[in-house]
Amino acid sequence: MKIDIITFGNLTCRYCGHPDSRKIAYVLYPIENLDSWLEKAVDRYKTSIAVITGMDWDNDMTPWPAPGVPKGSPTFKGLAPQFLDELTGRIIPVIEKNIGIQGTAERTLVGVSLSGLFTLWQWPENDYFNNIAILSGSFWYKDFVPWVLRQSFAAKSGRCYMILGRDEPNSRNAIFATVGKCTETITGYLHSQKVDITFEIVPGNHYQFQTERLNRAMSHIYLP
Repeated sequence: MKIDIITFGNLTCRYCGHPDSRKIAYVLYPIENLDSWLEKAVDRYKTSIAVITGMDWDNDMTPWPAPGVPKGSPTFKGLAPQFLDELTGRIIPVIEKNIGIQGTAERTLVGVSLSGLFTLWQWPENDYFNNIAILSGSFWYKDFVPWVLRQSFAAKSGRCYMILGRDEPNSRNAIFATVGKCTETITGYLHSQKVDITFEIVPGNHYQFQTERLNRAMSHIYLP
């Protein structure tokens, strides 16, 4: 599969279209090292895939301003609403036009770490993405769990897949260490809302086994 590249300011979008599918997955990723995975995944999962990198990670992926973590880090600016508008209003229409997707597409949003936070945050806000997959979502973010528990997911008919590395709750940082409890609270709530959710605890820590985890997510979303 041929990888095409398009840029929007600081953003780089690397994408492959699948000729037999109106499905497309958007992967918000912190680093540009997924070309080999991307080429194989398009064929394996019979879906178009776009990997988007270059975001202002700590700010574009966060839903509201919050203190920086670890202590002493810059404050998170909470620019996710603006980034979501840019993603859905400008970036995705161009990518889908270039691929040749016309009309309604079945879209999946995949996020890792802070982009996993973004992925869940946007889901109850709109119906643009049918499915979501979250790898080690930064659910320790200040006030995020209470916010989730105030949202309704009852109308969501798509799939939700989440994983967490087994070693992540063992972080030396007290805030990061809450991620296990936060993730369990959120997944329990989504279950109670009758969301089609799969949650797995997998070997390793944050950001480990990148392509293996992406394949687990894509398999749960796209394979029978």
